[in-house]
Amino acid sequence: MARILDAAGAVFAEKGVDGTTMTEIAARSGTAIGSLYRFFPTKESIAATLLERFIHDRLAVLDQLCEIVQPGAGGEMARALLDVWLDKREERDYTTLLLAARPDAEHHTAQWRAQFQGRVVRILEKAEPGAQASAAARGVVLLHLLKLAPQLVRSEADKDVRTEMEKLVLGLVNAA
Repeated sequence: MARILDAAGAVFAEKGVDGTTMTEIAARSGTAIGSLYRFFPTKESIAATLLERFIHDRLAVLDQLCEIVQPGAGGEMARALLDVWLDKREERDYTTLLLAARPDAEHHTAQWRAQFQGRVVRILEKAEPGAQASAAARGVVLLHLLKLAPQLVRSEADKDVRTEMEKLVLGLVNAA
């Protein structure tokens, strides 16, 4: 199934949801069309599964960070948080398209934003114990800053921009 989803993500990234056919996904994944329809009756069901997989993966990474964060480890945590948003760039790009194509995008965006924000706030609270009140506000700002990172840091050539982003993230992680 992963092969189908990976192939679908690549085709969606190239052609968008409307421009993609199930036949193209089957061909790209090397799957018989009948088998594809057995797993996924529509391309929208594939898109929904891709979105869920991406969100689940990113939330799991944030959960792992929350488990290992230590008070005073701001620099390491700033880099790790930035990496979460810069990692899996191709998946991030097509999941943005997939989300926009959903009729219920606004509902899901709000739901997922709350989940991401909750995890970021927990990380901030663990990084700076005793700063819970400001952690919630900083979590909102930090989440929006991290969402900008993939647009600002497009390649290795943008290392100076990444360094500045790390400084901003570090400032929010360490603020008390």
